[in-house]
Formats: sequence, structure tokens, C-alpha cells
Amino acid sequence: MAPLKKFVKAAFTATAPNYQSTSSKPGSGGSSIGSTSLLSGLDVASVSLEEMCGLFKAEPADNLYLTSNGERGVCLYKPVKKGDVVLSIPISSCFRDDEPPRWYEHLENDEANEDEHDITDYERYSPSGWASRLAASVLDLELNNSEGEVQNENDLKMGREMWQSMLPDEDILRASLPVHWGEEIVGSTKCTALELAIDSAYFARATAVFTLTDELKQVLEDNKNEKEEIATADLERKCHDALDIVQTRACRVERATEDGAQWGPPLRILAPIFDFINHASSRITGQGSANAEFGVENEQMCDMHEAKLVVRALRDIDEGEEVLIDYGDSARPAWRCLTSYGFVPDYDLDADTNDEEPIENVAELWMNGLRFDVDPNSVPYDLVEVAAAQTMLDYSVDEDEFAKEEEEIENGMLTPLVARTIADRATEAAVNLVIETEEGDSEEDVWDKAEFVQAASLANRLRWSQHEVLMKFAKNLRELCNPEPEEED
Repeated sequence: MAPLKKFVKAAFTATAPNYQSTSSKPGSGGSSIGSTSLLSGLDVASVSLEEMCGLFKAEPADNLYLTSNGERGVCLYKPVKKGDVVLSIPISSCFRDDEPPRWYEHLENDEANEDEHDITDYERYSPSGWASRLAASVLDLELNNSEGEVQNENDLKMGREMWQSMLPDEDILRASLPVHWGEEIVGSTKCTALELAIDSAYFARATAVFTLTDELKQVLEDNKNEKEEIATADLERKCHDALDIVQTRACRVERATEDGAQWGPPLRILAPIFDFINHASSRITGQGSANAEFGVENEQMCDMHEAKLVVRALRDIDEGEEVLIDYGDSARPAWRCLTSYGFVPDYDLDADTNDEEPIENVAELWMNGLRFDVDPNSVPYDLVEVAAAQTMLDYSVDEDEFAKEEEEIENGMLTPLVARTIADRATEAAVNLVIETEEGDSEEDVWDKAEFVQAASLANRLRWSQHEVLMKFAKNLRELCNPEPEEED
């Protein structure tokens, strides 16, 4: 990357997804598949985290509450000091990808060999199938077919149903995830990276839904109490809904001892209460940054019976302050966060950053048919070379100014003239992002549907996020072109 004067930052890097979001509109957990709820007639507004903590054996049980203004989040009744526990929940209270329902494993009775349930069997528990295994556990909750292999089964079951009742509305959550969007909404984002990510996710999702639907059909056919046949389309939708929950709320933890020795593949879990905690970046400092982190504690070699998922404060957290954790690289840049979790983070491009951390957000910039990822504080070398070549062909540049920089331009250097060429192109691209797109063949009444409005709103937020990055990028380049004169002593 070619650093801008006074704006040197590390190049953008991104890795695989890691965590989940709760930014979608909270609502009902949806209808069940022929099950009887322990919480019939539940008033969701009356549910307290203290009650849920008691059912899940989470601690401390009396210091967390859910905010009700705007986006739902987790706040503190009492302050917590740096390093102290904000939340601790037993792994045994969580949905685990290594403990799918027996109907999903084709294990019909307790006589099955226990070795068949061994997570160290890498072939049986392939990393690519973790989402389907967790989704099967979510579906099993609706089937009311849990095996209950832990103590206090009724408490755990009631807690999970309570958690399920507080999940986002299924239709709104579905509309928040680009994998479900139509071509019109996807195209309106004007983001090639998002389109490619959707294409990749679509086929993986189709395979998972096919597998889950096939298994679900079998268990329903074997259920003699199921009097009415459920249409395949309805089962597929149920599977999609379960996978949406897993995609947006699951987290990954390592199977490792305190000394760092890894003894098994990573574990994916759905941790109730923990999954209500919202995202903030740990790469920035000050207000709005992450104030907590999470990890597994009390883990022993090949033994997670006493293990707990623990959230600890990164700094002192005040009374009434919201608890915020960093969801990881799957929450950056904006298009990846939208693809993974169904929301576009708010970015403060002027916030102080941790010097060694990669940048938070990027925008795509096309020049001469080539695509580049740019951030406000650095310029890709390849973009400089392309812009230098374009500058040499641009007859509108000032001849005297070009003559002064000709040698440097020919060598592909970031001169003020080249910087101005890139800045002009970035500004043009930024303006194009906020120009209203054509409505196409959409019917007028689609705007009366909350789901369409949700998807369109997120597409608009992504475009605006990219617009802000490009405008900041162009502004910094122009400051390089016209540096402020140094004050004389």
C-alpha cells in the first residue's frame, strides 16, 4: 500500500467469519412443528435476564438487563471492574455442534455406542457441517424431542424456550440476510464483493437446507403423533429459519487447555443470553469501542463438563453502560458484516485506532476496468500504477505540472497529480453510490411490506457506508495534493 501523507495505516486484511449479531428486530420465536410449549401464554416483555440466568445456571444472575430503547442490548445494573466477569454460562447450557439431536445422527436409542458421539471423530463431525448440526438442535427444540442428557432438564428446556421466544421476528431476520435477497435489492447495493459472497453462500445454504429437510421429513414421518403432513416448502422454510438463527448468533471457541494445547476441532455454540450482546470494534479506542471480550475457561484436556463461556471486562464498565464485544473479522468490512449478521455497523472514520490493527472498513473503487479495495488512509500500489498510466493519457492535466512530475509518474509513484486523478475518480464513485437506483419491475405495494423495507434499508446503509469511505479517501488524497504550508519559526 502507498501511505498517504500523515495518514499511514496497515493494509486491509480479512479472515473467516467468527461471531453473531443481535441487531435485528426482536420478536417471536415463531410457530412450532407440532410441539407443546412449556411457556404458553408467555409475555415476552416480562422476561428478565435474571430469570434466564437462573434457568441456564449463568452468573452473575442479578447484574444484567436488556435495554428497550432502540436496538436491544445488554446493560449493567452495577459497575464492573477491568478483568472481572460480566457473564459466565456453562457450556452444558449451550447448544453445541458436537451434540446434535439423535434423529439427526440416526441414533434411535440409548443402546447406541457412545464412541459414535465422540467429537474427536473428524470425519463424523466435519467442520463444514457445524451449521447444519446446530440448526438441527434449534429445530429439535421446536420438535419437543430433546434427549435431556443434563441435570435440571426442565429448567434448561424452559430457559431455551424462553430464549427462543425472544429471538428476532423470522421474516425480519430473513429480510436482513442478503442470501435471501432478490436480484433487485442485491444489485442496488452496487457492491461486487457482496454479490460474490451471496453467490458463494447461496449454494452452501441450499445444500444445508436439503440435508436438514430430508432428515426432518424422516423424523416427522416416524412420529405417530403427527397427524397432518407438512408441505416440503414449509419444512424448507423452517430449516432456513433455523440456519438464519445459527448464522447470526453462533460463536466459535477453541478446544484448548490453559497452556494452549489444542485437543480437538473448534467448537461452535449457541449461548443464550450471551448472544444478546451487541457488537463494537476493539480496533478503536474511546466511546463506542468494545468494552468486553469472551473465551472458554475451566476447560480440561478432552473434557468440557466444567467448561464455561466467560465474558470479562476489557476496561471498567459503568453502571447502566451497554456491554459490547467484538464479533471478529466476520464483522468487517461492512459488506461482510451484512452478509454474516444482517446489519451494517456504524463506523467513525475519525476515531482513534490501535496502531497495529488493520482498518475497519473499505470501499470498492473501479478504475480502467479494474477493482480495488480502498480505505481512507492508504492507497493500493496497483491503483497508483493504474492511475499513473491514466494521468499520462489524460490531456486535461496541466502541462507544466505534468512536466514537473513526469519522471515520477512514469515510475508509477503517488505524486500530487496522480493523487488528484485517484481522488477525482473516488469522488465520482462516491456520488454514484448515493444516486437513487431504478425501481425496476417492483410492484408499488412492496414498500408496504416490512420485509422489503428492511432489506432495502440495509442496502441503502451499505451504499452510504461505502460512500463515506470513498469521500474520506478522496479528501485525504486532496490534502496530499495541497498540503498546508508549514509555519515558520
